[in-house]
Amino acid sequence: VDEFSDSDHLVKHEFSLTQEQQKATQEIVLALQKKSFQPHLLQGVTGSGKTEVYFKAMEEVLSRGGGVLFLVPEVALAPQTVSRLRSRFNKQNENVVVWHSHLSAGERLDAWSALTLGRSRIVVGARSAVFAPVQNLQLIIIDEEHEPAYKQEENPRYHGRDVGVYRAMINQAMCLLGSATPSLETLYNVEIKKYSRSLLSKRVDG
Repeated sequence: VDEFSDSDHLVKHEFSLTQEQQKATQEIVLALQKKSFQPHLLQGVTGSGKTEVYFKAMEEVLSRGGGVLFLVPEVALAPQTVSRLRSRFNKQNENVVVWHSHLSAGERLDAWSALTLGRSRIVVGARSAVFAPVQNLQLIIIDEEHEPAYKQEENPRYHGRDVGVYRAMINQAMCLLGSATPSLETLYNVEIKKYSRSLLSKRVDG
């Protein structure tokens, strides 16, 4: 049973990009075209349309055969994110796999098989999804990167955001970190030019 199927009707809209979204999208797509390790912060106020910029980046990667890992702090608390992904990408014959620690053994096997066999190029999930076997991984999106939920407190201890950045480095991929209130670590990495940044300072609805 797919716990997110009832939310498929929630979001069916596509919007014209604002000038800030267009600029951010251009910056991210240009970075993606370098096909190298790129940590990039998308810093945007709540309601500024970060998700639409994520989707444009995903479309760029998928158009050239790449895979995408989309992390959210808590999948169970974000059915709208799953609905938006499926609404947007199922139309393009892309199968979106959901991955989180509460999957049954059978569900986990189905998700693992879909990814390892290349039947799906998109996985969305909480911190444990950072280890999902996405083929030809070219983009890792970490939404709300500042959230403490990305930190695993019990063994094995790890920080989903930091593992995501490291996995992007191994795969020579982009790690796109999104937040309205970035962590101090991420802001420092922007300050020392280790990460690049795009800004969305205005709400889409004004």
